[in-house]
Amino acid sequence: MERKPLQIPYGVAMITRICLTSCVLVAAMSAADELDADWIAQDGVAATNGVSHESWRAEMLARRERRLAPVAAIAKKWVYCRHYVMGGSHYAYTEALSDAKGWHNYAAIGSSLCMAEYNPSGLWKETVILESAEGCFRDVDVSPDGTRILYSFKASEKDDDFHLYEMTLADRSVRQLTYGKAVADYEGCYLPDGRILFNSTRCIQVVDCVLRNEVSNLYRCEADGSNITRITFDQVHDNYPTLAWDGRVLYTRWDYNDRSQMFPQPLFSMNADGTNQRALYGGNSWFPTSLVHARAVPGSPLFFGVCTGHHTAQPGELMRFDPREGREEADGAWQLAPLRRAKARKGVDIDGQHGSIAAYPYPVTERDVVLSYLPLGWRRDKKGRPISRDQKAQLALYWTDVDGARELLVAQDGKPPCGRPVPVCARTLPNVASVRPDETLKTGMVAVQDVYVGEAMKGVKRGTVKSMRVVSLDFRQAGIGYNSNGGPGGGGISSTPPALGNCTWDVKRVLGEVPVADDGSVAFKAPVRTPIYFQLLDENGRMVQTMRSWTVLQPGETASCVGCHESANTAPDFKAAKAAALDAVAEVKLPTRGFSFAKDVQPILERRCVRCHSPHSNAGIPDLTGKPVRDQLSCRDWSRAYLSLTQARRVSPPFNHLAIPHQLEPKYLNGNMKDKNGRWVADPYAKNGYVNWVSSASEPTLIPPLKYGSRTSRLFTERLDKGHAKGITDAEKRVLACWVDLCVPFCGDYEEGATWNEQERAFWDYYTKKRAEFATVAER
Repeated sequence: MERKPLQIPYGVAMITRICLTSCVLVAAMSAADELDADWIAQDGVAATNGVSHESWRAEMLARRERRLAPVAAIAKKWVYCRHYVMGGSHYAYTEALSDAKGWHNYAAIGSSLCMAEYNPSGLWKETVILESAEGCFRDVDVSPDGTRILYSFKASEKDDDFHLYEMTLADRSVRQLTYGKAVADYEGCYLPDGRILFNSTRCIQVVDCVLRNEVSNLYRCEADGSNITRITFDQVHDNYPTLAWDGRVLYTRWDYNDRSQMFPQPLFSMNADGTNQRALYGGNSWFPTSLVHARAVPGSPLFFGVCTGHHTAQPGELMRFDPREGREEADGAWQLAPLRRAKARKGVDIDGQHGSIAAYPYPVTERDVVLSYLPLGWRRDKKGRPISRDQKAQLALYWTDVDGARELLVAQDGKPPCGRPVPVCARTLPNVASVRPDETLKTGMVAVQDVYVGEAMKGVKRGTVKSMRVVSLDFRQAGIGYNSNGGPGGGGISSTPPALGNCTWDVKRVLGEVPVADDGSVAFKAPVRTPIYFQLLDENGRMVQTMRSWTVLQPGETASCVGCHESANTAPDFKAAKAAALDAVAEVKLPTRGFSFAKDVQPILERRCVRCHSPHSNAGIPDLTGKPVRDQLSCRDWSRAYLSLTQARRVSPPFNHLAIPHQLEPKYLNGNMKDKNGRWVADPYAKNGYVNWVSSASEPTLIPPLKYGSRTSRLFTERLDKGHAKGITDAEKRVLACWVDLCVPFCGDYEEGATWNEQERAFWDYYTKKRAEFATVAER
């Protein structure tokens, strides 16, 4: 008997769809009912007068088949994992180590490795390949020939860690590729030459701006898991490497050097061999806050990605990007449903959490993707705010296009959320030469055509720059003690601080200075597999401009750029560069220690200053002696001279560690040296300060040249350059200028001046030993 036509108002249809996000109700519905409900939620009504439900459904199925034809053309089988929603307290923290120092972010809600098979007449057929009640499967990838699948698996919360596994589809045989207790290997990706790129905590680092959280960098191994080699040497997290159709690898890099940690989570790219690591989108932007889960559109310069927040889980707003239109803020960003130019959002931490929620997009064409999706967005609390850290959120597999049309592929059905979908098919590999690095080469080459080219040097007169300082960064293996920072880019803490709160994040080593030719060109050799950045100096060795990121060379690599933050969308001027043509190119070498206030600056003060600047001097004259000053929170002894030159002040409790120091209420600022429970803050924006450095809480966007640093510090302009400190030499003034321009570091290593107790020392030694244990041969 023919059914009566259904008349369902749009509002009721939306309520129906909302109800379908309940596991209890979904479990009680048939697959056909859930697919119908999703159509109803999109289109408002199931039928019109005089049209049967069967006729309406046939029309919907015909539309569905047309929409999914490009998906079926790629592959009729897709693999994915069901697991909890990745992220939680922070988008990047998904390692869930068995010996985690900080946030754990693990939810054992049951997990499975699954395959879905295309079905033209309804929902796709799901087959569970492997499953675990207490473990977690994640990050599936398919081999280029379509015969094997790569995934990461952790069997239990405390007795195992994520490692790489590979399954042969023909017989479902499984082999484990990587091992190691208390390290996590995840987000694996097949490379064109058969090797595997993956994310791992084997670097044994702690996040600078969090007291105790592991860091993950990118590693590479052979097809059988052997010969593990570190590829990125980054300060904090790298995430989600994917292979693009042209052979590049896209990945997210959390990127803050001498700027705030809150907003620079840009998309990076590199060659499959690790060379040419550089920002692809958002390297100097407030927006997107975090750009994750990016994949390139096949045969296109476009890519899809998820715009999410800093302190959020990984899912967020699905967007499409065209780097040809711009690479910062919203210049090349497009919002969807409908397709429209994106609007940049400045300084939004909890970003991308309103509206529909997306994760793991796999582009089919420039207009559509297969992805993990929550069309109606997060559940909301009683105040209407999205619950964006819901690890059990009902993300299902969908197809969607840029205008918002969608088709449900795999229903939630009361099971854990669906993760990263990948087609099971052979694919054409990019024609990229496979290069094995010559491990005997310990240097690479850096060449800049003209340092005056680019937005970062706008307005600087030619001839101002005489040399380039090359600086390397040392990253901490554990967190002991902290202090706070705050400024235009936000606020946070500095773990195992090598300086006061608003000063440098990391220990810095000056590799050397190399001359800049009069045409603006510079070329030099530098150590490989070492994070390095550059500062342009004037004739007095004072900073004109600084790089607030870093680069890494692979063995034998030549890295080049046109200028300083020149647009990547402009062609270089094909002119001969003097520096690159030199017969003997300068070489900078890694020193044995970092820049130390006690070892590099204090001896100059002792020779030239302390005869007048001592505790017995007249009132108002700063004390420049090296007498230690205990800081209980930082677990470190600073010195009187360091506190005087930075004009640091004690902040007494109660205090907000996210507060901006120069905006704290006066009653919380005092010079009470005996207050052991307070903390010291140094603010580069303070009026009448002696030194003017780039704040570690500064904005993510480019800073103007000649604004900060020794050239604008009163220590030089009103003191040393006018004859103060009788007898001081030019070489000594260059050392003092270097200290300012490095953002006033105190420690030459993380143990200098430490006041750790026995337990804290054992904690540090444990992770020092662990770092050495998991260092690859190339790192030793």
